[in-house]
Amino acid sequence: MRRPDYYSHMGKFRYPFYILIHPVDGFRELKVNDKFSLLFANIVLAFWVLLGVLDWGYVDFDFKVTYRQLKGEVNIFQVLLTTVAIFAVCIVANWCFCTLMDGKGKAKEIWVAGAYAMMPYILCGLIRVCLTHMMVENEAVYLTYLNTIGLLWSTLLMFIAVMSIHDYSGPKAILSIGLTVLGALFMAFLAVLISGLVSQIYSFFATVYYEIQMRL
Repeated sequence: MRRPDYYSHMGKFRYPFYILIHPVDGFRELKVNDKFSLLFANIVLAFWVLLGVLDWGYVDFDFKVTYRQLKGEVNIFQVLLTTVAIFAVCIVANWCFCTLMDGKGKAKEIWVAGAYAMMPYILCGLIRVCLTHMMVENEAVYLTYLNTIGLLWSTLLMFIAVMSIHDYSGPKAILSIGLTVLGALFMAFLAVLISGLVSQIYSFFATVYYEIQMRL
């Protein structure tokens, strides 16, 4: 841990970039001295949504590999569902399980730390989208390397964030992350089940309403 006054003149908008290089010190300081910005965390998540939009509709044609990319029509609801919605579900699941496991993290701290941990993946993703307009198809492997680096970097930051925010040991952090994934999958299953049930109820009443209109 660095000396306390090392962070005193570091602004909250500059501090997340320090965490990218010094995650152990950074996340511990975030927890101990509230060195975080909820606004900056939400800006990071907004850039994640932007990445989803760009990755869907604005990747160069030679690098479009999925049907949705070839189609080119951006569905903002699906983008939100695969970015911020999944993030929120994971944060809720982590908070629930870690509360039962004597975790020290508050919901706001988990949200901010999780958003900070996603920065390398988002930054590498934005760079990757830009590079698709400058590189040829044979160089696609370098874009895969870039995406992998961002993913692994964010995974490592997420692991350190869980250890620091909840004051866990390594094995306990791994256990909590595993439970978080299972909890998120269970919540997603319930959401799909409930949405299907609501859809069926709506269809039933819509059919009844239509039949009544036809008879009148």
